[in-house]
Amino acid sequence: MRLLIVLIWFATFNATGALSQEAIRGGASFSTVLTIDISRIARDTLFGQRVIKDFENAQNELVDANTTIQSDLEAEEQSLVELRKTLAPVEFRKLAAEFDEKANSIRKQRSELENALFKKRDESISELLKLSVPYLQEIMLSYQASIIVDRRNIVLSNPVTDVTEQAIQLINDNLGDGRKNTD
Repeated sequence: MRLLIVLIWFATFNATGALSQEAIRGGASFSTVLTIDISRIARDTLFGQRVIKDFENAQNELVDANTTIQSDLEAEEQSLVELRKTLAPVEFRKLAAEFDEKANSIRKQRSELENALFKKRDESISELLKLSVPYLQEIMLSYQASIIVDRRNIVLSNPVTDVTEQAIQLINDNLGDGRKNTD
């Protein structure tokens, strides 16, 4: 653990071990390692916000449809319970088995739709990150950095190495909400 902290310290400070004048003035140009919060890129860019909003809208529609379907199935089940009083046991078991098969098929279909929503959201976020690479490279080159690391993978770093805000602005300026890139 101590070695990791020492390595991070060396990566954060220049070769002489002191902060450069650029770092003291608030720039991240002193480091060859920059940090970024990838989750904020996904959450705070216009593209990411659109993806999340589209996902939430689709998920709400699915929940509403599931509620309607559940109510319909409960009503059908209640009618089966009432029919049980008048049907022969063999006939009732047949109807009950058909109902169970129908209900299980619907549950499976609805689960697949939900999984497809999550998959589409994840693919859209991956597309955002892929389309962001040139802008992250631009930031990296402007600071003459050799690497950008996701902040979630860092134990300790100097906050001036974080270029998340710049990345969000550059991505917003170039990709907007992403509709032009996905059509």
